[in-house]
Amino acid sequence: MNPASTRRRALSCIAGAVMIATVLTAQAAVADDRSGQERPHGRVVAWDVAIDCRTFRFNGGMSFDTVGRGDTFIANGRLFPAGSIAPGAQANDPNDPGSIGRWVERGTMAATLAEIVGGALPAFYATWYHFPDDGSVLVADGAHPDSGPMAVIGGTGRFSDAGGELADEIIGWNSTGCPNLRETITLEPKVRK
Repeated sequence: MNPASTRRRALSCIAGAVMIATVLTAQAAVADDRSGQERPHGRVVAWDVAIDCRTFRFNGGMSFDTVGRGDTFIANGRLFPAGSIAPGAQANDPNDPGSIGRWVERGTMAATLAEIVGGALPAFYATWYHFPDDGSVLVADGAHPDSGPMAVIGGTGRFSDAGGELADEIIGWNSTGCPNLRETITLEPKVRK
């Protein structure tokens, strides 16, 4: 099997796990609402993200077939206004006009590809960096894809005092073979003592 097919198959497996987790997260949110627990409602920021598979790299240039627990990766993408990337398979490119910033993910694998294909979750732990063109930064971290929302752990500029949760869903695929995401970020001021 050629390397491009292997990469596409591996990304599809990981993305499939992300989609399953999104459904489970939505079901958990409904269960929380039915339990009568109140969830804090703060400022909401929403972005579309086009991940660029051309930038995806494992440490040491290893392949998806050889990656294991503890191996790291990095990928870049572009931020777009929420709703600007249509759902479904798209011919959009992450470098298309209309971007409002950059997105970077660095992560650490929690399982091998074979274990992930076999259903092991989480597949990885990741930190997502959002760099809107206004010079601010928003950072989220968490297990992916099965742990529900990621934690917003801080930022700079307009996000300097932010905490909260980031929920994401795969809305389609772009021309590089990576997913397009829709992120919904509920921000709450951090509690200071």
